[in-house]
Amino acid sequence: MEIIQSDPPDLVLLDIWLPGMDGIEVLKTVKTYYPEIEVLVMSGHGTIETAVKATKLGASNFIEKPFSIENLILSIESALKLKKNHPRKGEKDQRSDIPFCFEMMVEIKKAIKNASRNNRPVLVLGETGTGKELIVQSIHRQSKKSDCPLIKLNCLARPMQSIQSQLFGSQKSHSSNTALAAAGEKNIYLTNIDSLSKGLQEKLAQALKSDGLKKKDAFAGRLFASCTKDLNALVHRNQFNKTLYEILHEQAIEIPPLRQYAENIPALINTYFHEYTENGVSSAIKIDEEALASLCAYEWPGNIKELRSILEQILIIGSSRDRITLQELPPIFRRNKNKNGEAQIEEIKQKDKVSTSKPQKFRQRTLKRSVVLCGSGLHSGIKTGLILQPLPPGSGVIFGDISSGNTIPALLENIESTEYSTCLKKGASSVATIEHIMAVLHMYRITNLLIKIGDEAPVMDGSAKDFCQLIEDGEFEEQEDYCEEIVIDRVYSFGSKEPGAAFITIEPAERLTVSYPMDYPEPLGIQDFTYTFEGSESFKKEIAPARTFGFLEDVAQLTQMGFGTGGKLDNFILLGDGKVLNTKLRYENECVRHKVLDIIGDFYLMGKPIRGHIKARKSGHTQNIGLLNEINANLSF
Repeated sequence: MEIIQSDPPDLVLLDIWLPGMDGIEVLKTVKTYYPEIEVLVMSGHGTIETAVKATKLGASNFIEKPFSIENLILSIESALKLKKNHPRKGEKDQRSDIPFCFEMMVEIKKAIKNASRNNRPVLVLGETGTGKELIVQSIHRQSKKSDCPLIKLNCLARPMQSIQSQLFGSQKSHSSNTALAAAGEKNIYLTNIDSLSKGLQEKLAQALKSDGLKKKDAFAGRLFASCTKDLNALVHRNQFNKTLYEILHEQAIEIPPLRQYAENIPALINTYFHEYTENGVSSAIKIDEEALASLCAYEWPGNIKELRSILEQILIIGSSRDRITLQELPPIFRRNKNKNGEAQIEEIKQKDKVSTSKPQKFRQRTLKRSVVLCGSGLHSGIKTGLILQPLPPGSGVIFGDISSGNTIPALLENIESTEYSTCLKKGASSVATIEHIMAVLHMYRITNLLIKIGDEAPVMDGSAKDFCQLIEDGEFEEQEDYCEEIVIDRVYSFGSKEPGAAFITIEPAERLTVSYPMDYPEPLGIQDFTYTFEGSESFKKEIAPARTFGFLEDVAQLTQMGFGTGGKLDNFILLGDGKVLNTKLRYENECVRHKVLDIIGDFYLMGKPIRGHIKARKSGHTQNIGLLNEINANLSF
C-alpha cells in the first residue's frame, strides 16, 4: 500500500488470498482512491461469485490459477491497451473544459466557472438527460482538486451503508483503508440525492455545516449532488432535510430542458456531426432543411441525451450518411413533420426500393467499464453469470470461460449445436444459450466485448430485458476504428418452401427487418409480426422484453432429455390446454416477438451488423444458422 501511495503504478496484479489481508478489501480501496489503476485479480479458488464481486469493484480481469505465462501476458496487454484509451489522472481533456451544449448558455457557463473556483458543495438540478453529470465533470476538471478521484454514487440504487462508508469511512477500519484514506481527499457525486435516507441526510447536513461534528464524522472532500425532482417541494412536504437543502442550494445550478433553447439545436447537431467525422474517415455530414426543421420542432422529453441518441441512430441506419434527409429520421419525426400523409407515402416507397447503397461505416463500440449479472441457466439450471469487459478495437465479441480462461470468438465457425439454443465450442470449452445476449449486442452495435461466463448464459426472466439494462449500465465508448455492416445483395434462402415446412430467407432492404408469421396451436393461433430496426430504443421496447415460451407436453419431454432444468414459472411462458398457464403476456403476440429476438441474436454470429429483410416460417436456431452459412459461403464482405 505504501508503494501504491508513493508512486501509483499503471497496473496491479492482486491475489485474492493475501497473507494477513483481504484481497477484495484491497481491491476496493485501490479502486476508490486510484480508479485509474488497472487491477488484474488472481485466485486459485475462484468461483462465479468471487469473479462477479471483483469485477463489480472495478477489476480489469479475473484470472484463475493455474494460468500460463502466455495468458497472463495477454491479460496484461489487454488491460494496458484499454488504459491508453482513457486519460490519466491529472491530464486535461483535449476538448473544451465546458461541454459545447453549455457553451452557448451564458448563465450556465458562468456558474460552472464560479463553482470551479471554490470548494463548496454543488447542487445540479434538471430533468432527465439534461447533462447534469457533464456539469459536475466540467467543474471537477477545472477545480484545484481535479487530481482527487471523483466517485459517483447513485442514491437510488446504492445501499445506504455503502454510501455512508464512502462519505464518512467504514466503522471497521482496515489498515489498507487507513493508509490510502490519508493519501488525499475525494470528491463525491451523489446522483438522485432525494433518495438518500433521512438519517444520512441529517448526518451529511451536520458534517457540511461550518462548525462540523466530531472529527471522525466530518466529510473530508467536496460534495456534488444532482436531482431531477423539486427539492424545495420535498422540503415543504417533510420528505427532504431542510438544512441539507439550504446548504446545497447556496451553490445550485439549474439546467433548462432542451425545448427551452431549441434555437441551439442546429448548432448542437453540427457539432456532433463534426465530432463524428473529425478524424477524416468520412466526409462532412449535412442535414437538409426539412429534417432539421422536424428535429427542432420536437419536444425532446429526454433532452440532450435523447438528441445524441437519435443522432447516433440516424448515422447507423441512414441510407446516405453524407446527407441526412427526413427519411433517415425515426417515424415520430416523419409523422410530426407532415400531417397530410405525404411523409408516410414516401416512407412506403422507400421500403419498396432494393438496396443499392454502400455498406454503412460506423465507429466500433465497447463499454466504458466492466459490468456483471448473475442468474441461472435455462437448460442446465446451474447458477451462472456474466461479466462483460471492454476490449480494444478490432477484437470482436468473445466469450471467455470463467474457470479456464479459454476464449471462444462469437462467430459461425465456432457453432457446436443449435438444439433448443445456440451453443458455441472451441477446444474443451463451450457456452450455450447465447442468443439473447447476442441480440442485445447486435442492436446496440457493441462490436468489441469480452463476455466471461460459465457453461451457459443466465436466463434471467426469459427475455433480453436485463441484458439491455446491463450494457446501458456499462455505458458506451465509441472507438477510433470503424466497422462496416453486411449488406445483403440478393435473395438467400434455407429450408423447404413446401407448405408447413421450416423455411427462412433474406433479401435486400434499406434497414434490418425481420418478419415472422406463426401458426401454432391455441392459445397462440395465427400470429404475424414484423420488426424494423430503428435504433436500440425500438429494440428495447418492442423485442427485448419478449420471453421464452413452450408447451406443457414439450417441456416434459425436454426435462427427460436433460434440457430446460432451469425453467421456472417466472422465466418461461408455459402454454397448455389452450391457454397461458403461468403468467400474463407482455404483448398479445409476445411469442412471435421472441422468435424475432432469437433470429437477431443468431445473425450477429456473422461478426458484423447485417442489413436485409429476413422472412422466417417455423424457423428455429438450426434454420437460422443454415441461412447464415449460405450467406457466408456466397457473399463477399
